[in-house]
Amino acid sequence: MAKMDIAEGGVRVRFSAWERLAVWREEVVVPLAAIKAVECVEEPVGRARGGRAGVLVSGVLKVGYWGLGTGVRQLVSVRRGVPALRVEVDRAAAGLPFDEVLVSVPNAAELAAALAPSHA
Repeated sequence: MAKMDIAEGGVRVRFSAWERLAVWREEVVVPLAAIKAVECVEEPVGRARGGRAGVLVSGVLKVGYWGLGTGVRQLVSVRRGVPALRVEVDRAAAGLPFDEVLVSVPNAAELAAALAPSHA
């Protein structure tokens, strides 16, 4: 399972060894200045929509890039039963190839609360 924290001036996501195969990276850092909005999502599996490049276990797990062809590209690592932090990204400011990061972590609500005052 991916790990997420607030560090190095941004939100950092570190992927497990097998997740790296689906997302093509070890970690990603979204700079605080590039965060447009944050939200805790209680049931995140259904929030990843559109075309995909990644791993899908229907209704249980999604890891990879979603939203291909929809205009909103998502970096996703979500599991049923584990809340997720959704971070809306200013793609140009971040220099990243996606518009949202959606990652299941047990402390998603705490992270959203810590980030919300400056990115509401």
